[in-house]
Amino acid sequence: MAKGATKGWLPNQHGAWAMIIVPFLVGLLLVFPYRPLDWGDLALFVTWLIGYFAFDALVFILKSPARRRHQYYAAFGTYAAIAGVAGLITLYFRGWSILYWVPVYAVLLGTALYLAGTKRERSVLSGVLTIVASCGLMGVLRTSGGVDFVRADEIAVMVAITAYFIGTIFHVKALIRERNNPKSTPRSLTYHVALAVAVVVAVLLGWLTWGWIIWAVALIVRAWWMPRERRKPMQIGIVEIIMSTWALLLVLL
Repeated sequence: MAKGATKGWLPNQHGAWAMIIVPFLVGLLLVFPYRPLDWGDLALFVTWLIGYFAFDALVFILKSPARRRHQYYAAFGTYAAIAGVAGLITLYFRGWSILYWVPVYAVLLGTALYLAGTKRERSVLSGVLTIVASCGLMGVLRTSGGVDFVRADEIAVMVAITAYFIGTIFHVKALIRERNNPKSTPRSLTYHVALAVAVVVAVLLGWLTWGWIIWAVALIVRAWWMPRERRKPMQIGIVEIIMSTWALLLVLL
């Protein structure tokens, strides 16, 4: 989004859509064997999606100079109101047990907002916090299945998806924000090699299928190859769509 172009009415992160949609779809796939999908799932998605817009507008308010903050008040108020209504609908369908997640999200998003208020919304920690919050939607959905256990393979899937999105922080920094930093690409490559090793271990333990190894190797190739020359945002976005869709298909199949 161009700086101040829409006064906080749209999210400003290029990778936000995959980060929001993919964990939700994975969560639906994980919970579907335990209960039928219903309107409560849709209400939860609306709560999270519009809530993210509200969060993004609030970040703009916190990091903007005082004279410009009023530009984002309308966006924040509107999104917060819609998310609040959707949240009440979600509560109606899911019951009070879903409120157990409130302290978790209060810590994650509260810390992220503190970082935004201190002009550190682009830090690695801030990115990790928002990604863990988004990917936490998988856990929220899975624990709404009405059973008192979560299988090891389900946990492995949620961890793999979360680790992938965390890896995009280092990957994008190597491509754009820290392109001229000689340590950026090796850091991204090291992270993705470690992720691949963890995936191999999970496969050997029977928690993930063999297809995940090919996906993890592709992540290493991406982390090595793409920083070798300047990439356009559209190229980066297309590759991320492919990788996130690939992960979603692995969960589905």
